[in-house]
Amino acid sequence: MKFLPSVHLPCHPWMAMVILPLLLLLVPLAAAQWSSCSKSDDYKSNSTYVANLSLLSSTLPKKAASSTTLFATSIMGNFPDIVYALTLCRGDSNASACESRVTTAFQDLLRLCPYKKNAAVYYDPCMLKFSNKNFLATTTVNDPLFIVNTKNFTTNADITQRLLFTLINSMAQLAANSLRRFTTSRLDVGSSPTLYCLMQCMPDLIPHDCESCFQDILNSTLEYLGGKQGGRVLGTRCYMRYEMYPFFQGDPKLRIINLAPHVPTINNTTTPATVYPQSQPPDAAPPPEGKVTVQEHNGPTTRWNGDCC
Repeated sequence: MKFLPSVHLPCHPWMAMVILPLLLLLVPLAAAQWSSCSKSDDYKSNSTYVANLSLLSSTLPKKAASSTTLFATSIMGNFPDIVYALTLCRGDSNASACESRVTTAFQDLLRLCPYKKNAAVYYDPCMLKFSNKNFLATTTVNDPLFIVNTKNFTTNADITQRLLFTLINSMAQLAANSLRRFTTSRLDVGSSPTLYCLMQCMPDLIPHDCESCFQDILNSTLEYLGGKQGGRVLGTRCYMRYEMYPFFQGDPKLRIINLAPHVPTINNTTTPATVYPQSQPPDAAPPPEGKVTVQEHNGPTTRWNGDCC
């Protein structure tokens, strides 16, 4: 495994999570679905902004479903009623399910964030964001939501940090260099807890920018989610989820069987985050092992099955 160049990162604006509750109203939905709505920038019911949203809701789902990466962006209208939108379906989704889910996402956002020009919703299989501000122009602003399992690991803090560091750092390059910027993994290390993880960034990012986004997630995970049995960092440019049970489709693309020898020093100067709890679902049986090939690295050993994504 080749470690990422550095985890000594400066504090990015998206990590100043203490500001988020002042700007966004977080609404937990059923079955691990979350939405955020701006408190300002309202539109009127008969406005051109509504008309532009309506056009987006009829075109963006089809655009995403017709893409090989199940990803789409769009810009509709002119200032001051211009709408920027982005949607992504998870790398283990299919086209028909993607179109249906993005259509539902528009309906949910209009219901959950009525008259708000800036809104986002995250589901397990997809996400959608629209805004009157051009968030598509940047690769760094991620505005993440931190969602955690309320149960703690029973292993000691050092082992827990090494598990999470190994998990995310091992996956970053594989995900960043895949077509859908997506991969999944299973970590099996001795008597330590088995962990499953999924990572994805927006397919319009070049691999370098995708890895940079994952480095931010790595730092945030170690700082805010370290002792928890499961968690998510949900953002508009990249996201990650890990659990002690399988939650994605198919066999893991990557199997990790050795821990990193240590965790590099993390820059813990970020502004304190707001972390939201998630309910614990029933335990599930591990997925089939599948066929894997073995690749040796100068570091933790990993295994993956075939081409990724």
